[in-house]
Amino acid sequence: MKKKILLILIIILLTGCTNKLDNKKEIEVKAKTPDIVEPNPPYIDDNPITVGLYQDGHLVKDLYTNFPEKADIAVLEVYFTNDDYTGSSWTKYNFNKYYANYQNIEKYKIGFRMSFTADGEKHDSNLLDPSCMFLFNPHIFIYLYDDVHQADGVFYSHLEPEQVTDETVYSSIKITGIESSTIESPITLTVFTYDGPEDFDENGYYRGNSKYTITINRK
Repeated sequence: MKKKILLILIIILLTGCTNKLDNKKEIEVKAKTPDIVEPNPPYIDDNPITVGLYQDGHLVKDLYTNFPEKADIAVLEVYFTNDDYTGSSWTKYNFNKYYANYQNIEKYKIGFRMSFTADGEKHDSNLLDPSCMFLFNPHIFIYLYDDVHQADGVFYSHLEPEQVTDETVYSSIKITGIESSTIESPITLTVFTYDGPEDFDENGYYRGNSKYTITINRK
């Protein structure tokens, strides 16, 4: 009888140890199994647009100008080309002329990025709509224009935020000096075309190939 009781106790103990070992192994396996992290899809740039900055139909490369106060520093047009000369100084005509060289580009928008140093501080920001007008106050003001959707021969002004629609085109940009004597460096201006947030990195920089950069230097 004692032998039977002893045998039963041994079986119970062995069974308990086995369960504990199995549980421990299961916990260890779970602990070693890493969480599956889905990789970010690779960025694919399929934008076909070549873009440039122009003055009076001429491609701007290095621009040298005065940095006047309360007056325009530079006015630049945007065309979908890098031709040295468009053959015309009419912004609406030039824009439509080069736009017509592409197909199915309605989804792309025009944006800018500007950087400079003033009063010892670096200023660097995207300019994606007319709300950027006073972004660099009090040094300069930024004005965006839609020269395309205007009747021929009529006067028109810069765009206000409430005027923007899905059809709006930022075909020219004007940089006006306010307290521009405070600007200590050249102004770097990039124009680019984009169709969504995936065209910008985590720091807000455009990462596509459809871009053109100039430097505006003080004479």
